[in-house]
Amino acid sequence: MKAYFRLLFAFLALGLVAAAVVGVLYVWENLIAPRRAIEAEIADIRKRTKVKVDYGDKVYQEALSLLSADELSRAVDKLHELMRTYRDSARYGEAKRIVGEVNIDRLLSKAPAPGKGDYIVQPGDVLTRIAQKAKSTVGYIMHVNGRMGSGLQRGDQLIVSPLEFSILINLSDKTLTLRSAEDKFFKEYQLASYKLPPSTPSSFDSEIKSLVVSTGARLIPVGTPQYIAAPKELRCRRRGVPLRALSGDEEKDRYATGFILPREDIEELALIIRPGTKVHVRK
Repeated sequence: MKAYFRLLFAFLALGLVAAAVVGVLYVWENLIAPRRAIEAEIADIRKRTKVKVDYGDKVYQEALSLLSADELSRAVDKLHELMRTYRDSARYGEAKRIVGEVNIDRLLSKAPAPGKGDYIVQPGDVLTRIAQKAKSTVGYIMHVNGRMGSGLQRGDQLIVSPLEFSILINLSDKTLTLRSAEDKFFKEYQLASYKLPPSTPSSFDSEIKSLVVSTGARLIPVGTPQYIAAPKELRCRRRGVPLRALSGDEEKDRYATGFILPREDIEELALIIRPGTKVHVRK
């Protein structure tokens, strides 16, 4: 009899184990496994490279169409819209480049543009006085009007334009950005390098003090034949931080401080930056 009960209990135990195994398999196949499969699929989807929609591209293409139709003002407005709204667009850098080129081409040409006007030379006028009246520079007036000298005749008609900019120098990006009087982006330049004098903070404000045109041995007067090709340097009121190009003298350039730009960019800035222009340097 005892053997019989032992066999019965053994069969019952085996039945319970079998039932437990079947229950576990059921739970695994119907609940756990499907959930894990879904979780694995979700993880795989998250790992896949997401296709990012560049909404700025549409605005960029619209601007190009306007440029092709010679509608410069509307094209520049479109590109400004892209720069304001879609800073993460792949077209952002190209938009800045185009806006800068269009702005500087319009400013330095004889073509009509906002702010440009005519000035009739009066008795006793000299270029420096005209430039001061127009909030412009002598170099700009000479360039736009195609003048090689500073001589004026009564009744001469000159194109003039106010040059009211501020300068933002970003040391991290090594960029120099011109902004208009309305604080709108005008053009960006790339710094070749920079070197601040000892104890100069990495962020400071200053302003342009003067344009120095010199061969190193002597200053070159505006309007002389040597003026155009002579090295130019925009000096700030804070000492030791001019805007300049490399001199070509390796020993001198090694120790010189300031913000270094390509020579053609310094030539361009020398035409349109006047004394009193605010300079903001930021790290």
